[in-house]
Amino acid sequence: MVFMPSQFSVAQETQESVVIATVNDVPITTFDVDQRIRLLEILGQNAAATDRKKIANMMIDDVVKIAEAKRAHMDATEADIDERMKRIATGMKTDQAGLGGKLKAQGISTTALRDYVAAQMAFGRLLSAKYKEKVEADPASVDQKMADIKAEINGKVAKVMSDPRMQPISVYSIMEINFPAEGKDPQLLQSRAIEAGQYLQRFKGCDSASAAASGIFNVKVGKRIEADGRRLPKQLKALFDSKGPGHAYGPMRSQGGIQVVAFCGTKKITPPKPKVDLPTRQQVENVVLNEKYAAVEQKYVAIMRKNAVIEYKDQSYAQ
Repeated sequence: MVFMPSQFSVAQETQESVVIATVNDVPITTFDVDQRIRLLEILGQNAAATDRKKIANMMIDDVVKIAEAKRAHMDATEADIDERMKRIATGMKTDQAGLGGKLKAQGISTTALRDYVAAQMAFGRLLSAKYKEKVEADPASVDQKMADIKAEINGKVAKVMSDPRMQPISVYSIMEINFPAEGKDPQLLQSRAIEAGQYLQRFKGCDSASAAASGIFNVKVGKRIEADGRRLPKQLKALFDSKGPGHAYGPMRSQGGIQVVAFCGTKKITPPKPKVDLPTRQQVENVVLNEKYAAVEQKYVAIMRKNAVIEYKDQSYAQ
């Protein structure tokens, strides 16, 4: 298997497709990088969050891996790659023809995936046969990773819960009883204030707020309002706290006439604690395995690169 950049038609090739590096005279282009990014997204590796420089060097490493495997006669055959492609298609609940269709729909050539698979297989063989490395996630490492993840999550939850907005608040249930008075006639306001005083004498609690207004002209009994205790006027809140619920206070001047305020009760509201689902042990084991594999890969690819001729045509992609 000889690695070649993803094949594409003349119609696809534009002036924007530029060679950014060569590896043993094999060119890597901006088009190849675009193809790899879209491919990794289809494979669920969230390449959209990865910068192009990292993707370009990933492709350079792939060329290096295949070249090294070829020298050691460990490179994958076309039949080997076909078998792996079938497994990928099955994992995506389709067949090879369906896989090709999925790739084409995203503007990805089948060659791009075959190159990616060839490099993976080449490195896997080198790792086990040449370098004698066996990457495993030992129980102790998994235990430590699980503890680290749990501590990190608990720390984030604690930070959220320490936010003042997450602290319990006292909510005061109040009612506004209004005695409308049109205009600013002092005598009318005085008359309305007297009626409000009569209302206060009759008031026996919020449940009887409407009954207390019986026989008094034009009284508007409002619905119960849930008010944040932190935003109530300090004097009014102190009055509520000192006498407790079931009392009405006033009369007081309002914009539309005279007003009485009734205190119905309080309750504590605590914002819900963030729901956190810890990863399963299998998921954590996979993370540990991937981290160890990445470390081993970095180690041996660095050695392989010394045997390759790499020339960056665009220095912004250089490591």
